[in-house]
Amino acid sequence: MLQKISYNLGIATLSRGVIGVLSLIVVGILTRSLGPAGFGQYSAIFAYLYIFTAVADLGLYTVMVREISRVPEHAEERKIASKIFTMRLIAIASMISLADLLVFAFPYPLKVKIGIFIASLFSVGASLVQVLVGVFQKYLRLYFISVSDILARLVQLVLLVVLAKLGAGFLWFVAVVVISEAVHFALIFGFSRRLVKIKTIVDWTYFRQTLKTAFPIAVSLVLVLIYFKLDTVLLSLMKPAEDVGIYSVAYKVLEAVIFLPAVYIGLVMPLLSRHGVTNRAEFIKTFRQAFNVISIFALPFAVYLFILSDGLVKLVGGGQFLASGPVLKILSLAIFLIFFGNLGGNAIIALNLQKKGMWIYLGGAIVNVTANLILIPRFSYFATAWTTVVTELLITVWMFAMIKKELGILPKFSIFGKATMATVVMVLLILPFSHSLWKASLVSLAYYPILFALGGFTKADIRAILSLKKSPGLPGEMES
Repeated sequence: MLQKISYNLGIATLSRGVIGVLSLIVVGILTRSLGPAGFGQYSAIFAYLYIFTAVADLGLYTVMVREISRVPEHAEERKIASKIFTMRLIAIASMISLADLLVFAFPYPLKVKIGIFIASLFSVGASLVQVLVGVFQKYLRLYFISVSDILARLVQLVLLVVLAKLGAGFLWFVAVVVISEAVHFALIFGFSRRLVKIKTIVDWTYFRQTLKTAFPIAVSLVLVLIYFKLDTVLLSLMKPAEDVGIYSVAYKVLEAVIFLPAVYIGLVMPLLSRHGVTNRAEFIKTFRQAFNVISIFALPFAVYLFILSDGLVKLVGGGQFLASGPVLKILSLAIFLIFFGNLGGNAIIALNLQKKGMWIYLGGAIVNVTANLILIPRFSYFATAWTTVVTELLITVWMFAMIKKELGILPKFSIFGKATMATVVMVLLILPFSHSLWKASLVSLAYYPILFALGGFTKADIRAILSLKKSPGLPGEMES
């Protein structure tokens, strides 16, 4: 299982690299075509809809992964997946309809309100895709997701290039997202039916039971998803659209990077769920292995973004978005914390501690919203960036304290220490080339051979990832 996880993580990382490049090109076209104000309005549309999509989540994605991972029978698995898919369809349709009605209560320009109506269709498709991902994670078939993601992004990119050359209006750029998401959903749904024949099944009794079980997870996810985007909404309501655009460029880089830990923990989650309530020794072993893998990537990614933030935002947004550089430096601290927060949050769910975990996210949401309301009028996007860092720090520390209390253990930090040493050497190598994004990026790759020399991972680990041959497992397994 651990070898399959490594293999799928390799596929996901490679595909995410391709998608990341395509995404940066997409953002570059948008920023150069729309300008700071237009890109700010564009970002406000999707941040607004994201809030309602978060509420419609209902914890169903996590419940899907957990429940179908515990059921070996295909017939029962099909019923569970179909019913949860139907629940998500009802929930997202209801919440997006509410979003379209409530938009009239906000002081957005008319074209932003129309853009919200158009983009509503994107939110429906994206929400349904998200819950279906659980099927691929159980069977470790992430290449289906990778193919779908890349094709959908290519469709978006081609259409945006056409619009940019034609000098199309703002709303056409919004409509392109809807078209690409329609392609995305069609591919994901078709591929999912190769594994599980999902269809719509209305079972109100099952819906009520599932909602009761999922409620703590739903509240936690809604809280974390809301504060993840609410800062952009608050910024759009309290500051000019240009400020939203500057913040959003930096935030796009954050979103591109934090996909990696989300994918990895999504692959580990079925294993954590399987052992969480039946075999604590195996759970602890898997948890520590996952912590070691995250340690290898978290610090170098964060430090790389901190040092090269100015060059990255110039590459992504162009010369009009240089003010996004200092914002990305701040958000790089949040990225480091999010890597570990992903592991902590999923471990809490696997241990059936979601009711206690709900209070962690509630505390984080209160701190986040309160700080933003107080500080945005004075500090604008710097307030939203620092508030994100403080919130992630609070939540991550609190989650690991809860896991320590439940299991009586902490992760082992030897791999983290080696990753820190390798990162320090990487920084010393990068600094002379920090004026050149391409040279510095190339030099930063030295981190991996340096970490290998320090014993952060072994040849057996590499063989396990590349060829699936029998090996000791993931980095740090020998320490468990």
